[in-house]
Amino acid sequence: MPKAKKQKSTRASSSQDKPEKMNLRKSPSQKRAIERVQYILDIVTGLLDEVGTEAITTNLIAQKAGIPIGSLYQYFPNKHAIISAAGERHLARVNDMVMDFIDSKPDMSNWESLVDQLIDAFARFYKTEPGFIPIWSNKNLDPQLVSIDRENNRAIANFVSDLFFGVIPWMKKKEEMTVMSRIMVEVTDSVLSRWLRESQDQALADGILQELKTMLKSYLNYYIQRGEK
Repeated sequence: MPKAKKQKSTRASSSQDKPEKMNLRKSPSQKRAIERVQYILDIVTGLLDEVGTEAITTNLIAQKAGIPIGSLYQYFPNKHAIISAAGERHLARVNDMVMDFIDSKPDMSNWESLVDQLIDAFARFYKTEPGFIPIWSNKNLDPQLVSIDRENNRAIANFVSDLFFGVIPWMKKKEEMTVMSRIMVEVTDSVLSRWLRESQDQALADGILQELKTMLKSYLNYYIQRGEK
């Protein structure tokens, strides 16, 4: 069965593009300045997990980072810009994770196994990426985050179409999966967010993850059976 080709174009945006899109007051060009911005974002994502989005202030960020508040304002005009920048960095890392998944040469021998592997890859990312859930659980409060999330999900859906094209038995045209792949991405995003919130109840969390896999495979199988008739 033919394998999906590696598609670099599925990235919503590359990591190198990020400084131009982070709401920075000035875009860092020197290595030291770039490292300073990344350090600030590391501090912010850690604070998000500790205190949540509402409790974060620019003073708290500067204090935690051990830098003068003026240095923070050199790059970010306000708290909103910093959180948006952290969110954009998350999405760049999601896309990097997608490409790492392809590079890992996942088992393409059957589509059901591929669904399981893909969900596991996203679950690992959601669980280990600092500050991910606090930001994206509140994305509707920030129009910019809503916009970049929509664009990124569209890019990930294109990746899903590319990945499963040639693996799903009945599929003749990649366009046939355009809407299906978008639904799969949106459902996965929503369910994994709930899965993380239930992490203290391991049995429930495990059940949610398994049901997500079952739901997606049942969804695809409906179209497979219909296409084979």
